[in-house]
Amino acid sequence: MRRRRRRGADAQAVLETALVIPILLFLVCNFIALMVQVTVQEQLDAATALAAQSRFQASESALDPAGTQCCGAHGSAALVTAGLPTGCRYAAETFYGTMSMYTDMLVWQPASLCTSGGDSGGGGAPRRPAVAYPGSPANAEVSCDVGSVGAGGVVIPGYRDRALDPPAGLEVVTCAAATRIDFSKTPLGWGVFWSPTVHATAEALPPPFRQ
Repeated sequence: MRRRRRRGADAQAVLETALVIPILLFLVCNFIALMVQVTVQEQLDAATALAAQSRFQASESALDPAGTQCCGAHGSAALVTAGLPTGCRYAAETFYGTMSMYTDMLVWQPASLCTSGGDSGGGGAPRRPAVAYPGSPANAEVSCDVGSVGAGGVVIPGYRDRALDPPAGLEVVTCAAATRIDFSKTPLGWGVFWSPTVHATAEALPPPFRQ
């Protein structure tokens, strides 16, 4: 009778263990996935902020010469920046240099690297949509709205934030990026069934206002 009771208790313990361990592993995997998402969000926030600020390392009149490439986008060909404001290339190089972790599990939303225009509106002013620079790479992971002075002194407007320096607004640099975290590309995929999309947007003031 004692042996039978011990066997029954052992069988019950094995059954309970078999039920509890997968649940614990499932919870641990999702906890790790949540931490990865937080880390990716922080890294993306930093990358877009630094990209927007790095645009000011180049003058408004600086344009990339023919044949200029940069970055080697994550999992794709290099970005051709010939004819674009040099500040766009600086922003891209800073962004790709900062986004160095977890890139194998990220599925990026491609965008035009360098755009012009855009308006926050307000004060009765019409909202001006942003448009891509002619020849701007469309497969970039970051998109920056950059004003510049082109050939012949032609002024190309950047993004105007009308909440700053009202009522005329202040022209600033904005950068944005979005990516989806695909956990199926990692060992966590067996227990993580969600693929969150993280976004980041940053705005940088021109040098005279940065203090």
